[in-house]
Amino acid sequence: MLFGDASAALVVGPAPSGAPPDIEVSQTYASGPMGEVDSIIWSNPEFDNDVTVYGPDVRALVKRYMDQMLAELRALRHPDGHGSMLDAIEVVVPHQANKTMVTSIAEAAGLDASRLYFDIERVGNRSSASIPLALQDVVRDGVLTRPTRVFTPGFGARAVGGYLVARFAPSIVP
Repeated sequence: MLFGDASAALVVGPAPSGAPPDIEVSQTYASGPMGEVDSIIWSNPEFDNDVTVYGPDVRALVKRYMDQMLAELRALRHPDGHGSMLDAIEVVVPHQANKTMVTSIAEAAGLDASRLYFDIERVGNRSSASIPLALQDVVRDGVLTRPTRVFTPGFGARAVGGYLVARFAPSIVP
């Protein structure tokens, strides 16, 4: 089985009056060279309508977006005014598709791998639900024990990507 596809959602509501918002940064992308756009083909008629993944083009997509995301976070000020937003992030919960690829790309871009959280070894690739479900696991596994600033980079078929930087409290995760 390639994908253990699942469904998940994050319920977001307004911050209490006078409190800062928990969602600090959100960004989405949808662009790239055709090789990246066509790097994952669902129902590929050339391969008996199976999923086709072109690894080098997927890697190029993830590298391009990770570099862009980290550059944006380095350019944003730390909420306390000292350093960058990237410096303020304590835990990174990336799309849970390929730990080796994401870790090597993140390290090459200057992100310390010790900040990355993965649960893919235990649960597999849950496709678009991997980040919301991993956010639940990061609490269950005791990695997130207090309100913590989390970065959630995601990447997908058709050259889409995006991320969220938000403060998550264990008490809000079921």
